[in-house]
Amino acid sequence: MKELFRDAAYRRVWLVGACAGMMRWLDQLAVGIYVFEVTSSPLLVAIITLCRLMPMLAGAFIGALAERVPLRRMLIANLLAMTAVYGVLATLAFSGDLQIWQVGIGATLVGLYWASEMSVRRTLLGEIAGGERLGSAMGLDWVAVNGTRLIGPLLGGAIYAGWGVGGTFLLGAVLFGTAALVALGLRAGMEARGKVGRNVLSDIVDGLRWAAARPVVMGLLAVTVVMNALAFPYASMVPVIGKEVLHADPVGVGLLTSAEGIGALLGSFVLANTVRPAWYARTFTIGCTICLTAALVFGLSASYVFSLGVLVLLGLGSSAFATMQSTVMLTAAPPEQRSRMMGVLSSTIGTGQIGYLHIGILADYLGAPWAVAISMTEGLILLALCVKFWPALWRRE
Repeated sequence: MKELFRDAAYRRVWLVGACAGMMRWLDQLAVGIYVFEVTSSPLLVAIITLCRLMPMLAGAFIGALAERVPLRRMLIANLLAMTAVYGVLATLAFSGDLQIWQVGIGATLVGLYWASEMSVRRTLLGEIAGGERLGSAMGLDWVAVNGTRLIGPLLGGAIYAGWGVGGTFLLGAVLFGTAALVALGLRAGMEARGKVGRNVLSDIVDGLRWAAARPVVMGLLAVTVVMNALAFPYASMVPVIGKEVLHADPVGVGLLTSAEGIGALLGSFVLANTVRPAWYARTFTIGCTICLTAALVFGLSASYVFSLGVLVLLGLGSSAFATMQSTVMLTAAPPEQRSRMMGVLSSTIGTGQIGYLHIGILADYLGAPWAVAISMTEGLILLALCVKFWPALWRRE
């Protein structure tokens, strides 16, 4: 970890991720509370989250495009675009003109940035670190992401209580603007790596063929679909369960999300210092199991304090999933295909929009707690089937 931080290029890309990660959790919490307060509809909360996820389906296209454009240039352009989006949303909120449909458009544009995260910023981070430091580099990156998951919701709840959703959007403009300034000093990723004139669709098809011939990669993609479609949509129900079942105020709801961040931060520190290549796939699978089981228990909990503890455990599992997800893919893919395959991975994450709609409909009919419990049970069943079909997810290699 010390060696990585001595690398100026790694530090800059890592700091960009920290700034963006802070806003990711702030946005998710504040927008969820705002939409629920205005509409009183768990389904609309899930739909707005769905808007943020829809662009992930374009991840494969973005990944293929990223092979043709210098990663540094693409990263800076994305950061500047996000600065403008949050600036406009903040202006609308403070002027009193903000509408739900505008929040939905903003969430979709923000989703475009996150659709590029793996194929642009995280791929660049992996290239700077190199093969021998890849596991530590991804673990350390998730230390930043999960550290902001700890701080972000608490800060988001406090900002929302004091300045409303407009304060959250204003902070987003500041954070992404700062990240763009940091990225301007980057001296890595300045050359495109794709083949000029090659068809983007052909690149995507070639990448899928390459993945199909590698069981661990196919298993990784399948489990990513399961987790994003059935596990992580629980997050859209945290504001609902926090307010309706656990009777928490906005700061208390923020603390619930931060509890997951505590576990994720601890898990990332451990992974960055201890996990070895032979355990990458198994650690990924164990993390998924912990995450689904803890979310199931959270959905059935009626105790605020107990829910905090369960979400810490959930964070441990999610850190193993997220860290090893990128690490396994970047380790398996050759350098010239990394952006492309990370883009394919982003597309599988985009299937989560089905899960948000699924859990939103269940919540409208059965209530948020049972919606979470049913979704997690489905996820555990499908995870077991994936491990049975792709044993490479459990074998040491």
